[in-house]
Amino acid sequence: MADEQSRLDSEFVTLNAVRELIRLATDGDARKSTYDQALEFGAQICPKILGDDSLLKKHRESDMVRKYRQKARAMSVQSNAKVEALGLVRNDIKEYESLVKAGGQKKDVDRLQKELVDMKRAEEALNPQRHSEHQAIFRDARTAIRGIPEVNVGLGTRDFELPDGDILRLRVLHPDNPEHISGADIVYERHDRFKKAVNIVGVQYKIWENRELYLNEERMQEQLTKMGKFFCENNLCKAGVEDHKFRFPYCSAFLRPTDRLQSPDQKLMSTGEHVPICQIENVKTTGVRGGVKLTYENVRKLSLSYDVFEGLFTTKKIGSRTLGYEELLGLYDQFGDLVDSDRVLIHAQEFQSDLSDPLFSSLP
Repeated sequence: MADEQSRLDSEFVTLNAVRELIRLATDGDARKSTYDQALEFGAQICPKILGDDSLLKKHRESDMVRKYRQKARAMSVQSNAKVEALGLVRNDIKEYESLVKAGGQKKDVDRLQKELVDMKRAEEALNPQRHSEHQAIFRDARTAIRGIPEVNVGLGTRDFELPDGDILRLRVLHPDNPEHISGADIVYERHDRFKKAVNIVGVQYKIWENRELYLNEERMQEQLTKMGKFFCENNLCKAGVEDHKFRFPYCSAFLRPTDRLQSPDQKLMSTGEHVPICQIENVKTTGVRGGVKLTYENVRKLSLSYDVFEGLFTTKKIGSRTLGYEELLGLYDQFGDLVDSDRVLIHAQEFQSDLSDPLFSSLP
């Protein structure tokens, strides 16, 4: 049971990070950032956490899909050979289509017709290619864009085309064992690659219990210190000469506590308060046994709700000052300090495609 709760915590904190990633990339479009859509996209970029073995995904599947998965597993054991759920449902679809056709009047085959519809939906869900094409929010970019600064950590990158034509380049690092994940981090960069300029924001996601997060644990302190050192001590919050003065403080590092799910089939929802890391000292309180903690009531004094946070970053009213690429590359020398053996790290770079090049658009 403890292992299942650890797995559930890992999945939900990662899912919330992926969902916020989508919202940042779509300028806060709620229609493109449902939990189901975040699960689908998460399965692409974090398959070991949110893929086919995901507890959340399994409990959000239809009864028909679960039936065919169970049938395939049982038949695989029985025959000592791999049986695919997709093949089973396709065989049944052929049988039911034949029965419906032979059955005559609609009223005589209405139950068969209903099951056939459910089977076809199950077929789509079980077919990775058709399902991903149907559900895709972002599609793989067709052309490679060069000239964007790169960090020298982790595996390769993957480029996605956003609805507005921009490109989202992702690099994802996470532990091999999902049960060992203690939280997730996003480093999101919004580039103007033609001006060689960028604004950055970082968010650290942690599970809290009953809307309370204790800060005494040594690992917790280390992780917050790393984030503060990378963003705050490098003066990313100090306004630059080219930045507009009419905006909020240049806070660029936030802590986002995430509610704990008690079961995989629980309704997916979470408080979305973003606390500037530099303000934690001002909102923390002491528990009954002397432990230092954050509470929902206290953090709301200085925090931003998820929709306000995303809207302000999209309109450049929060996030780092504008950095040039040379300074960004210098910052990347410290990027490895953010990598943690028990946390998911999503590094995202959003930038214009070649079609957005002013030189391209000015051609006759």
